[in-house]
Amino acid sequence: MHASGWAIGHHGEILQGVFHGDDHRLHRGLVTLPFTSRYSIAVAEAIEGDEIIVYPKHKRKARDAMEHFLREMKHDQKGIRLIVSSNIPEGFGLGSSTTDIVATIRATAKLLGTRLKPSALFRLAVRTEAASDGTMFSGKPRLVCQREGTVLERFRRKIPEFSLISVNVAPDQPVDTLIHPPARYNEQEISEFEELRRLMRRALRTASLSDLGKVATRSAIINQRYLPQPHFAAILDLCRSKGAFGVQVAHSGRMVGILLDPSLDRDDRTVRHIQSELLRLSLFSEFLKSPHR
Repeated sequence: MHASGWAIGHHGEILQGVFHGDDHRLHRGLVTLPFTSRYSIAVAEAIEGDEIIVYPKHKRKARDAMEHFLREMKHDQKGIRLIVSSNIPEGFGLGSSTTDIVATIRATAKLLGTRLKPSALFRLAVRTEAASDGTMFSGKPRLVCQREGTVLERFRRKIPEFSLISVNVAPDQPVDTLIHPPARYNEQEISEFEELRRLMRRALRTASLSDLGKVATRSAIINQRYLPQPHFAAILDLCRSKGAFGVQVAHSGRMVGILLDPSLDRDDRTVRHIQSELLRLSLFSEFLKSPHR
């Protein structure tokens, strides 16, 4: 008997910072940009004995996630073989570890005949890797506390469609999120995050790509103080000169995205020009239509 589970990755965040909760405390939070063309698939199979076997062997977080799940659910299933496959490179802010974990838990739950709510899956993911993006939630975006496994706010509207030019600005410099320290934001930045949260609500309510781009760009600029992205200033200038809506980044990785009108395609003059200019910086890019759909 076997069962499978899958999970999508992400292209960094639209917004990440520190926000006030209903408890009047500050919480680290983020709004993930889903990236449906990057994903992990896990296949779990019951085997003889009491051993848990995971392939590939370096997928330690997937193994940890399964063990956390089995303990929390008090299942007596002993022997399980897990195979994890993914098209996500590790260390660049595309959600490789979170997608492995989510796919693993979904596969294991299905194998054992258990259904998990996304909120429970989120808590398990945070327990496994200390911080997790909110890619297990589908539909309307959420402002999630990536280190607490809770949701600060569920927005009322979906992210509007847009096109994206995706670029890894440092393919030889992956980020180890377990080593990289969390940002220590100052009072001015914390105040600005609340303004961006309000602008995010308006952007979604009115389906405004202009406002969404402002949120993403400002969040990316603040993040430059804590995890500088190579070529960021040049990419931002290019974005502004070609009328893009803004830039967004993986706040703990190396991916940068340029937000464009959803009507554009890869042969459009603007797209070709941006990609050509990125090549001048020795940066290879990918054009994507509606990456979050």
